[in-house]
Amino acid sequence: SVKLVRADVRVTARKVGYVMGAGDEMPDAIRQLGCDVTLLTASDLEQRDLSEFDAIVTGVRAYNTRADLRVNLPRLLDYVHDGGKLIDQYNVTDGNLVPMGPYPFKVGRDRVTVEEAPVTFTNLGNPLLSTPNEITQKDFAGWIQERGLYFASEWDARYQTVLESHDPGEKPLAGGMLYARYGKGVYIFSGYAWFRELPAGVAGAYRLFANMLSAK
Repeated sequence: SVKLVRADVRVTARKVGYVMGAGDEMPDAIRQLGCDVTLLTASDLEQRDLSEFDAIVTGVRAYNTRADLRVNLPRLLDYVHDGGKLIDQYNVTDGNLVPMGPYPFKVGRDRVTVEEAPVTFTNLGNPLLSTPNEITQKDFAGWIQERGLYFASEWDARYQTVLESHDPGEKPLAGGMLYARYGKGVYIFSGYAWFRELPAGVAGAYRLFANMLSAK
């Protein structure tokens, strides 16, 4: 059997580079949006002209597991500065984790384990909530297993938060998604569990991730 999901999803990114980490099904999920996805090798990260990609996404725990990604992070940040989009998914705080992003932030251990936990918008004017898909509370219905994990615990003032969520009785957590303009491009960190929601066919997660790929 195959699960079919009917959803109104718009995405402007067409060519996406993906850096596999510990392993996930995100490349196939992004292809379901109509994007051409290339799995980036160590050689690609070191030598390829990254400007051919509309967006580059790093997989779960990619910075923990791939020394070539850590070494070539300056090239990725140059790609963002020149007009690219870099989306980093969650990584754990271990001895291999290097500082990510163009501005400082720290990855913590906070997570939201209740998949129905309320989500609020912390910056209604942020383009991730409106372009090209208008995000509403309906987009957070039907999530599975959890909201997210290993959220940022501290961040530079040049980042905007976008979403806030928390488990019942716990403190509000706004570090699950950080957005920053850097040069001509956009950097996004997100600890929300896209690697679970997109393969499970959660329509709202597809819509918000499409906004991330299309970010301006």
